[in-house]
Amino acid sequence: MEWQPGLWGRTRTEPTASTPSTKKKWITHARHDQHGPHREVGRSQRLAKFAAGGAVLSRESSPKSRLITLDGSSGEGGGQILRSALALSLLTGKAFRIVKIRANRDRPGLRPQHLKSVETAALLGNAEVSGGSIGSRDLTFRPGTIAPRDLQIDIGTAGSTALILQTLHLPLALRSTSPTRLTVTGGTYNESAPSFPFLETTWRAHMIGLGLPVSVSMPTAGFYPAGGGILEAWIEPATPQALILENRGELVKISGMAETIQLPGVGRRLADQALKSLAAHDLAAEIEACQIAGIGPAASITLTASFTQGPPATFVGLGKRGKPAEAVADEAVDQLLEHLASPNGVVDRHSADQLLLPLAFAPGRSLFTVTEVTEHLRTNVETIQAFLDTTIRIEPCTDGPGGRVIVG
Repeated sequence: MEWQPGLWGRTRTEPTASTPSTKKKWITHARHDQHGPHREVGRSQRLAKFAAGGAVLSRESSPKSRLITLDGSSGEGGGQILRSALALSLLTGKAFRIVKIRANRDRPGLRPQHLKSVETAALLGNAEVSGGSIGSRDLTFRPGTIAPRDLQIDIGTAGSTALILQTLHLPLALRSTSPTRLTVTGGTYNESAPSFPFLETTWRAHMIGLGLPVSVSMPTAGFYPAGGGILEAWIEPATPQALILENRGELVKISGMAETIQLPGVGRRLADQALKSLAAHDLAAEIEACQIAGIGPAASITLTASFTQGPPATFVGLGKRGKPAEAVADEAVDQLLEHLASPNGVVDRHSADQLLLPLAFAPGRSLFTVTEVTEHLRTNVETIQAFLDTTIRIEPCTDGPGGRVIVG
């Protein structure tokens, strides 16, 4: 399988020494290239638009059906349970109720980005929704017939645009007969969600490897708290394919981008610190510093590791008021080093749970190794199995945080 490079990579680096590999033992764990924008996208489709703060439509005349009930406080207890449930409900036609939404977060209940996911999924699936309001901890979603279309969504805050894309991507890909365009305004760099460079480089590579072509662009960056970023995605109609990813091979290169808004000189500081920290571990890289469009001041650094097999792994350090540039750079370096320290894991800890949903709809058996078995991964397994009769097994490594996941 060949992985296609994303649009984001713009640097050249020298190869570094390969990461040593060690043989792992596994035990069964309990269940718990380059695509451009489509110029003719949606010409015959109605363009649906959302402004910030809209209410979800609820229709009392909808037929009643048996509900799948989900506990939003189980597992990692965040918004992932809701996002996965929305996608699964649209694809299976099964209604669900989720209680104790985001119970394990500082501000429980629906936040603007979660409500926008619900609103858009309701539009996409002609669904009846109750409990769709900011702060709600109990929501019921009864889908109708999916009507794929181009969508424009304004979160109204710096909430994650990436998480809305990941909620809607699979229903649009599997149920559309022509390419669709999704535009989301909000945050494109978020601490607790995928930032744009990760989407463009690693997530997109995974989707292409699964047979789900998708392109993304970011005309404007959006950081917390200002937001205002724009994420655009062009989604091809497709069906996911089975996947086998057991070994990532040798480390080929590390590339990076230090991006800033209204902070002259900070980008170079970010790059220099990352290079210094990597050199301390005998790792070389080439990192470019640049200014990007957006509401500032803001800063980030992205490091991407490419291997002889499998997809690249991308890690982002985010700046914020009072946080030194050196600390931002080391944040990304530490994540990269942690990934390299688990040589038999192909899939990074952030991507693992994101692969499960498309693989649950792929024919045949899939297997991939992960650098860490996270609570997000376990939680997504439980959510998927509430909707689908799909066997998913996690086999943790006996001598480290890694493991492998078998679907089907």
